[in-house]
Amino acid sequence: MKSLTIKLMLILLFLSICTSSLASQVITDLSGRTVEVADKIERIVALRGALSLVCYLNLAGQVVGVEHHEVQKTSWVGNLGRSYRMANPHLGDLPIIGSRNKPQPEKIIATKPDIILLGSGGEHLAAQLERQTSIPVIVVDIGDLGKNRQRFYRSLQLIGTLCGAERRSQDICNYIDENMNELARRTANISLQEQKKVYIGGLQFKVAHGILGTSSNYPPFQMVNAANVVDDLIIDRKLVRGRFTLKKETFITLDPEVLFICESGLNLVRSELSMPVYQGIKANRDDQVYLLMPHYYAADPATVLSESWYVGKVLYPEQFQDIDIGIVADQLYTFFVGQPLYQDMSEIFGGFTKLSEAACPQ
Repeated sequence: MKSLTIKLMLILLFLSICTSSLASQVITDLSGRTVEVADKIERIVALRGALSLVCYLNLAGQVVGVEHHEVQKTSWVGNLGRSYRMANPHLGDLPIIGSRNKPQPEKIIATKPDIILLGSGGEHLAAQLERQTSIPVIVVDIGDLGKNRQRFYRSLQLIGTLCGAERRSQDICNYIDENMNELARRTANISLQEQKKVYIGGLQFKVAHGILGTSSNYPPFQMVNAANVVDDLIIDRKLVRGRFTLKKETFITLDPEVLFICESGLNLVRSELSMPVYQGIKANRDDQVYLLMPHYYAADPATVLSESWYVGKVLYPEQFQDIDIGIVADQLYTFFVGQPLYQDMSEIFGGFTKLSEAACPQ
């Protein structure tokens, strides 16, 4: 009898272990797909921008394979200055599982991930990868801090729930909201008469652009109630996350008072501003041209928020007189990726500064 009881206990224990190891849950991803995943996620592959979300959630140690550009230099516009990658150099030692545009299923399978996170590419690519690998593929969205902020939050919360980082995901959302609320508070009483006409040029989208590469509904401008001169234009072409190429004649007519230039396009813009056609622009005449660091479609929250604080300080110095942009930027980088990277970013791009005070390329 005692022997039978022991056998039954062993069988129940075995069944319990098997059931636990097979435990799963069904979630809905950002594309609306329902996906069955394991209850416990320990090994992650994150593609097409999703790796940044994983790093913000302090989950970089669970990543088991990375895309080609995380290991070797490429011609991709986002190859330099990715804060999540700079703060996690060990990612460069992981197996390569394909490129951003061509993930290789057999290499992904070899890393034995529990899930594949897909930051862009949508439902079709997700279904294809899942079919090729037999590994759950979850669509998330790197979003931005503008109209896609809630999708960014939902992505963080979904990954956090799956990987045991719920508290961190909520802390990130709260921290962003706190910064945005403080920026809004400082600029809430700026009258229409005090608002200066501003413009962002030199933005990269797909390829490098000069002064005419711009954006409507630009998050750093929106956060400080700046009057973006292109926001009221009717754009008759497809936008790339709000970005487009403005016609030269339109730019001259808009005649912004303050010009901000993304440093990814600085070489082109520096040459253009010396041309007679642009020398009459008010911002150029009045030495009101300032440099900003790239953040690739507003997807790096530390750089985006740092830029917003800098834009606020440039436009409304009285409301931001207590702000040291280097200190604020380092606080932001430390929160999101664990390291004060402003000096490193400045060495790559030039930092936040006035064009007339910036070092000329050698």
